[in-house]
Amino acid sequence: MALSSTERPPPIAPECTAPVSSPTDPEFAALFGEIPDPAAPASHPAQVRLPSLPGAPTRQVVQGRRAAALVGGLSWLGVHLAVYGIRTDLGGLPFTYVAAQMVLPVLLATGSLVVGLSSGKLGLGLKIGLVSSLAILGPASFCVIALGAPVPRVPEPGTLLDTVLCFDITVAWVAVPLLCAAITLRGAFAAGARWRSALVGAGIGLFAGATMNLHCPNVAPAHMLLGHGLAVVVAAVLGALALVLRARA
Repeated sequence: MALSSTERPPPIAPECTAPVSSPTDPEFAALFGEIPDPAAPASHPAQVRLPSLPGAPTRQVVQGRRAAALVGGLSWLGVHLAVYGIRTDLGGLPFTYVAAQMVLPVLLATGSLVVGLSSGKLGLGLKIGLVSSLAILGPASFCVIALGAPVPRVPEPGTLLDTVLCFDITVAWVAVPLLCAAITLRGAFAAGARWRSALVGAGIGLFAGATMNLHCPNVAPAHMLLGHGLAVVVAAVLGALALVLRARA
């Protein structure tokens, strides 16, 4: 249908060439210029500073420190045994009594330290079942033998003061080797730290208990249990509660 002369389309407005926005304020543009472009290459890349850490000691140094601690602890016991003296009735004691009260604790102490300080195949120590069993059975066997072993003669009458004195001396003999272990075993146990620390403490206590058995001539079972054996248990507990704070990696 054709449009009539009266129905013409409205004229098209000419294209607007003027800018819609006003000119940029120079101060506003300067503020935008201070914002860095994340996509632009950095002219001065930031230098990553690695933290400075103290150098770890070598295995040879660690082994040397542990050997020095072992020698120091044994020397501590040996010097005190030389000062206090060896019991005068040692030559008249039965072989089985000497083996049970003195030789066996030394063997258990040596085995405890070897098992507790062994790194194992992966550096995580030996099986925790072996470690925990030895940590319990070592002090327990010392106490059972002290209480139940046949006495070689009729015990002399003793006092509570004698028992307390032996207990105090044995604990003092434990203190210095345990301190040496704490100094040299810093961060040494990555797994099973509490049981391994208890086993080290038990080994130190067994050495001290055997030394006291070699010095004290009292053969009364109650004195042997409370004056000598209780200190071995205390050493194992100190290892599990105190030494572990230093030895845990």
